[in-house]
Amino acid sequence: MCKGDFLMSQGQVASESDYILEATNLSKSFGGLKAVDNASIRVDKGCITGLIGPNGAGKSTLFNLLSNFLVADEGKIRFDGEVINGMPPHRIARKGFIRTFQVARVLSRLTVLENMLLATQTQKGENLLSVFLQPYKIKQQERENKEKAIAILESVGLLEKAHDYAGALSGGQRKLLEMARTLMTNPKLILLDEPAAGVNPTLINQICEHIVTWNKQGISFLIIEHNMDVIMSLCNHVWVLAEGSNLADGSPEYIQSNDRVLEAYLGG
Repeated sequence: MCKGDFLMSQGQVASESDYILEATNLSKSFGGLKAVDNASIRVDKGCITGLIGPNGAGKSTLFNLLSNFLVADEGKIRFDGEVINGMPPHRIARKGFIRTFQVARVLSRLTVLENMLLATQTQKGENLLSVFLQPYKIKQQERENKEKAIAILESVGLLEKAHDYAGALSGGQRKLLEMARTLMTNPKLILLDEPAAGVNPTLINQICEHIVTWNKQGISFLIIEHNMDVIMSLCNHVWVLAEGSNLADGSPEYIQSNDRVLEAYLGG
């Protein structure tokens, strides 16, 4: 049970410190279209949280706002207790807030292992002075990064592909690589954008198993997914968007039986 769930079960109010991510009253318009309208969302520390909604509900736009790939017109975003509105995405990533994309983004002409190593942050070799003054420490860090990358690739079943070009991977394998690459950054929170989309059922099960394993290691997740079996089996808490606004939130069981959610999906 997540901390936030425990507090709610005891009738207490969760504090800001219980949330790894908290966004309130976010809005974003494109011309005359309001894609996100006064939406709020919270992710408890150590939890797997889901974000669902019909096509066009504003889920991807909300993801882009949370990670500052888009700047919100209104609202506030806190990550690990710090307001991050307007902070560049690369700075957010350095704080441990990482996202993936619906279509996996890999560097096709680099090997799988090279893709992993590029995600490593604060490398000593990037500093020109360190190249001359700390060559041993640079080599040691590079060796440690390579060992870490190989261990992660082995854990997700991609070790045999380590020296293949990333462009030669299947769509499902690219998603695995993108997810594995996030672990090189020591993330606190990972936003997953449709990890099961276009992936065969066997690989979907593997992806879900990896998410559960990484969550047990202390990583929180916020997941957009149209596959309801994935959402309902993985998530501790689910948020529902419709027409850019909050429709409902609660446990998977509550969401499955919520009349307003069913109406939004079925159009009844």
